[in-house]
Amino acid sequence: MYLCATKNLKKMKKVILTLAAVLCCASLFVSCKKGDNPDTPDTTPAFVEMTFSFYATQDMINYTDMLVSYEAGNEKNSVNQENLEWSKTVKVNLPCTIKFGRTITVKDGAQLTPDKNFAYTTGFGVSYNFLNAAGQQVKRGGIASSSVSSSMKADKVAVLINNGTLNSEFVYTFDKDGNVAE
Repeated sequence: MYLCATKNLKKMKKVILTLAAVLCCASLFVSCKKGDNPDTPDTTPAFVEMTFSFYATQDMINYTDMLVSYEAGNEKNSVNQENLEWSKTVKVNLPCTIKFGRTITVKDGAQLTPDKNFAYTTGFGVSYNFLNAAGQQVKRGGIASSSVSSSMKADKVAVLINNGTLNSEFVYTFDKDGNVAE
């Protein structure tokens, strides 16, 4: 009886090892489809994410109204800038055009007289990056800023404001691949 059990055990062992060898060999021919590799992220730009800022001086806050307007995709809005820095981040599908602007007017009743100095700035900052459909950064965009500031007699600044010289508008147009369109 012992001899018979040993023979059966050897046969079973041989069958199991053969089956395991066949399964191992079969798995060599299994592969993923070309696009199924989870380690390869999607690098196709789908969105642009932009942060835009306008800067102001305390004199501008005290004596002027600053209306900031922006258009980005379906979002269009105008808000009053009441702080030294106004900032907004937008995320828009490509292709797109994004606009930011600021219109400055003298506040009603503000006295901009020749005996006062007035500090002002046309400073701004912008940065943008490109994201894939999953919201991951796939392409670096750009960064730009300006910190042009000056001080002069308030009545001369009032002329600049009334002429629209201190107003700003920035327009950025991107194609479907995330390139800045000309």
